Amino acid sequence: MVDYAPLNPYAIALPHPYIAAAGSLGFGIHSAAMVAAVSPAALITPTITAGGRSPDGPNRLYEHRAGIIYAEPWHDPGLDWVGRRCTGVWATWDIPVIVSLTCEDSDVMQCVRELNQVEGIAGFELNIPSIHAPFAALLEKIRARCDMPLTVKLPFADAQSLVPIAQLCQANGVDGLTIAAPIAVTTGRLLSPTFAAVTLHLVHCLGAETSIPLSACGGIHDAATARACLSAGAQTVQLGSWLMRDPGCIQRMVLADA
Repeated sequence: MVDYAPLNPYAIALPHPYIAAAGSLGFGIHSAAMVAAVSPAALITPTITAGGRSPDGPNRLYEHRAGIIYAEPWHDPGLDWVGRRCTGVWATWDIPVIVSLTCEDSDVMQCVRELNQVEGIAGFELNIPSIHAPFAALLEKIRARCDMPLTVKLPFADAQSLVPIAQLCQANGVDGLTIAAPIAVTTGRLLSPTFAAVTLHLVHCLGAETSIPLSACGGIHDAATARACLSAGAQTVQLGSWLMRDPGCIQRMVLADA
């Protein structure tokens, strides 16, 4: 068992450390059987905003010498849709659901107010898109209003830039950090196993500077890398492109760990 947000009164006991990263399984309500078959310890939703946003084109994949560039329209049906269509379904699941929010949404506090303590939602992940995002005051407000598990997804950056952000999160009672999201490029996001080394480096660096639980995300394309992140100090690992390519990967790792 893994304690997700162990210092929070609403800490979640996970059966194993392998989580479906934000958006990798969508919202799950149209494919609940598939989500159950994949068996992630938790599911993180695509990032939502209060007002929602229409997709701006189809999914696109581009081959690159370093990996794959994945251009995915932002599927954001908005706060009202999540409340009406999703939470009732999630409440019937054994798999906890963590809702992804973004500090770029000017109405993110509305999402927190309306979804905090709603049955079917186990916690929130706040996405910070840039190390330059002015989120300190917002983080303080969210933490004051949200008593459920709250993790912060850090931007892709070097350790020196991320340590002050991680320390700020710890000072504001954030329950966990997700590190090393795939890097954004002009046509999408670059997904590549080469990020594994960066992910491991950041786990070591942030683990040495903070005591906040870490979730590794980015470049994890095989069981050896997932276990290396856990050995380096991450409490959980989030699987995205590997899980989409190979939905049975979590079950195999859980069986191998038994």
